[in-house]
Amino acid sequence: MARMGAMSKYRVSFARRRRRNDFDLSALRRREIERHAQHVGAAGTEDFSRWLIAWVWHNPGAKDQIWSVMESARRMGGRLTEAEASEIIEEASITRKHRTADNLAKFLGVTYEERQRLRLTTIGSVNVKKRARKEMRKRRDRLAKEQKRRAQGMRPQSQSLSATQPWRELGMSRRTWYRRNKLRTGTSGTTLSAAIFLSSVDRPVPPEGGTGLAERHCRAEDKKEDFRLATATTPAADIYGTLPLELRLAALCLPTPEKLARAA
Repeated sequence: MARMGAMSKYRVSFARRRRRNDFDLSALRRREIERHAQHVGAAGTEDFSRWLIAWVWHNPGAKDQIWSVMESARRMGGRLTEAEASEIIEEASITRKHRTADNLAKFLGVTYEERQRLRLTTIGSVNVKKRARKEMRKRRDRLAKEQKRRAQGMRPQSQSLSATQPWRELGMSRRTWYRRNKLRTGTSGTTLSAAIFLSSVDRPVPPEGGTGLAERHCRAEDKKEDFRLATATTPAADIYGTLPLELRLAALCLPTPEKLARAA
């Protein structure tokens, strides 16, 4: 059994590693290079070879590199002959490779605005560096979460009831303030239990001087407990103490005195 458990864990870990290894950074970056080339119209400029060279850097395992470069040029909006594709491949082999996100962005001239518009994730930008992009990403995430909380009716911590304590300004207790505000919403007070642990007997807190259902339920439970304690401490022999001897013997399934005399 232990061996089977170890094998199953090995299969799960292998499957997870395989899923992680399925991600191909080079393939994603090739698509982003083509997307940026289409956006800026690189095929109609004299620097079209820069996007093709960057594309070749991220396609090292192609079986037919010339055909692959010609197809990539077509997707970028241009057209190459086999001789031109061969020249691009040779130039890419002697040109210093720019593989990091910001270096590649500098090589292609990708700005932060273009990066955001085209949703480029593997290419950096020339005007906003990696650390600044990380801080901006955190800020956007924080603002999105804050907007989601506001849409759900949540208030910031500085405006929470614990911070403002409006009952103090009105000169009343917190419980009274909650009860009056609950009356406006159709209930008579706060609940007795937390929201995630509500029981079937919980009801809003009653007005001053009243007795709620939960309190009456607790008193009834106390009476039942007292009755159980009283009956549990009564000896079994005392139940038949007031009965005649014959009935007591019959209740205990014992022979009566007449039967005892006959047996003697």
